[in-house]
Parts: sequence; structure tokens; C-alpha cells
Amino acid sequence: MSTETIDDVPLSKDGLEHYFRAYEEFIGPMREDSLSLLELGVADGASLKHWETWLPNALITGLDVTPSTAHFSSGRVATYQGEQQDRALLDRIGAERAPEGFDVIIDDASHVGQLTKVSFWHLFKHHLKPGGLYFIEDWGTGYWPQYPDGKRFRARSTDFTWYEKLLTRAHAGGPSRRVPGLHRALGWLRWHSVRRRHPSHDHGMVGFVKTLIDECGIADATHETFGTGAPRASRFKWMRVSIGHVIICKAE
Repeated sequence: MSTETIDDVPLSKDGLEHYFRAYEEFIGPMREDSLSLLELGVADGASLKHWETWLPNALITGLDVTPSTAHFSSGRVATYQGEQQDRALLDRIGAERAPEGFDVIIDDASHVGQLTKVSFWHLFKHHLKPGGLYFIEDWGTGYWPQYPDGKRFRARSTDFTWYEKLLTRAHAGGPSRRVPGLHRALGWLRWHSVRRRHPSHDHGMVGFVKTLIDECGIADATHETFGTGAPRASRFKWMRVSIGHVIICKAE
């Protein structure tokens, strides 16, 4: 167990210190503000104690499947017991703790893709302020076969297929340039025979995170000429994926 500090506040997260660097980078500039923060999955309340100290003016809310016995001296921290996918409970928490919406939401709860997906979209759409930040931790559990929705990773080849290599050699070769129309025809074949899909690991949290790419690309997906459905912009202002960590800023 490794330990770091942010402004002399001790932290611990199993060697994933870059999580805290990210929190310092994105929340740090607002740390004196009157933020509303919700964390899903708070266990014994250690993380809530950190936020209570590091965010001196924030209203802090935690949710966990087990009741919290932690004591918080500031009067700014409240905890709820329940499951992250309970939409009615999430609505009650939002109404009681942040009727105008949360500034920051952190999901460190089940790390199960379906449960995380339900709570993410409900909270993101209904209880996160425009410009607010949503952090998803530990998405790599989708690679762990012991997780209910996880599966062991199987690497796939990144090389060209045999026919792609053949077309490339034929297109680049001298004979194709000497036969009228052949070079152009081979070029057309190369363009239209490129691999259309790149299947990869899509289990559990890994698969859920990959579905968020669809929202990043929704403007292309709904392009009035090439897409489908009513054209619209992404609900995300930006999204950053790093080792074990996803950060999404809600569009304003």
C-alpha cells in the first residue's frame, strides 16, 4: 500500500497515485469553493474524511451498500446506505443534498459495468451540473475473470491480413503502374477492403468505458448526411481515459 499527500493530507490508493494527481489537477483549482461532491462506494469513510479536510467548504455526500460508522466533525458530510443502481435513492440523495446538481461525482463503488452504467447515466443526466466532473475509478476490473462480468484478456494481432499485404505489394509494384487502370483499381480495392471492425476486449467495466466513446463521437454518429437519428452534439465537453481512471466533463 503506497501513500502520498496532497497539501499534507495523507492518501492511499494501492499504488495508483495518479488518481490523486488527477483530483489535484481538476478539483484543486476549485478546492476553496462551496462544491457539492458525491462519492459512490465509500467503505469505512476514509475517502470522505479526506474530502472533508481537503475541500474545506464543500458539501460532501457518500453512498455505500454498508452503513457508515465514521464520524465527521464539520457537519458538512452525510452518508447514505444503498446500491448505486437504485435510481429512486439517487434522486432522493440529489434532492436532499444537491438540488441544483453536484459539481463532482466519483464512482468507486461496485466496478461492475452494468451497475456503473445505470448510475452513471442517471446521475450524469439528472444530478450533475453543466461543466461538472464525473470520475470513474478502477475500470480495469473488466479484465479480471473473478469479477462477475470480467474476463481474462486475449490479445489480438495488430498486423495486416494476408490479402491486405498482397494488395499493398501489388499496388506499390511497378507492373501495376504500367497497365492502364490497374494501379487505380488496386488502389480502390485497398481503400474498400480495409478492415472494418477491430474487435477487442469488451467485458465489464472495460466494455462500459468503450460505450462512452459513442457519446464522444455522437456528432459523427448523428451526422445529417452520414449518420442516423437527429443530429446532436455530445453531452460530454471532454473525456480523459487513463490507467484505471476515467474523467468526464459535462457539456455546458
